[in-house]
Amino acid sequence: MTRTADRGDELGGQAHLEQLSVQPDFARRGIGRSLVEAALDAARGRGYSWMTLCTFAGVPFNAPLYAGCGFEEIARPGPAVAALRIHEAQLGLDDLGPRIAMRIRL
Repeated sequence: MTRTADRGDELGGQAHLEQLSVQPDFARRGIGRSLVEAALDAARGRGYSWMTLCTFAGVPFNAPLYAGCGFEEIARPGPAVAALRIHEAQLGLDDLGPRIAMRIRL
């Protein structure tokens, strides 16, 4: 059985991918990419123009995966994403490694 989790939200009036994970035993099988594509399709279906996410920059199954799906790093995040990044830092996520915000036009 493949165990996955994903959670999409709205942030600043646009779609935001909050969480996506694939059980390590099932990594490198295209499941993560399929989940990203499903989230993008759902956001398009709801009429969003953009999807954002925040992730670890150097973890191979994080930022590089999303970049391969068409996401680009946001150099200057808007207010909602910037506030989320501040919240993540306060929670200690930045202590685990560099994090970035990314987005894709839908």
